[in-house]
Amino acid sequence: MKNKHDRLAAGILALFLSTVAFAHDSKAPLTEARQLFLYQYEVVRAALASDDLAAAQKAAREISNDENAGNLAKAATLADAREAFKKLSTRALRLVKHQDGFFIAHCPMAKGGGGDWVQVTGKVNNPFFGKSMLTCGSIKATKGEPRQSQGKHH
Repeated sequence: MKNKHDRLAAGILALFLSTVAFAHDSKAPLTEARQLFLYQYEVVRAALASDDLAAAQKAAREISNDENAGNLAKAATLADAREAFKKLSTRALRLVKHQDGFFIAHCPMAKGGGGDWVQVTGKVNNPFFGKSMLTCGSIKATKGEPRQSQGKHH
């Protein structure tokens, strides 16, 4: 099972680094610390989309100085982790607001609202419902600009 996690993390890192290499804004450049946070956030997001609580917790433990990441790392269930992920997403959304290479996605069915998240691909990969509704939602924006819906609403 560790091999699966290692391959997932390596793939995400490669995709993330190729995205971040082009993600810049003279007003708010992505510092190394912000890049590291967004990388670990993406690992958490991908793990939740795969219904893998252990991998999400492990990635969340790698995020330093963030109460929401700490709560996610201690989550007892996928539902608890996904609730903490909503709050973690607030920070990610703020960081990528004017950055190229990131997509803001939205799930209208996220319990209690707050169904926005950041991902590095333009294909919806829903962390709030995982495998049961992986493509539920839409790409809302890139660089804070509205886009056409590219996912499904269930």
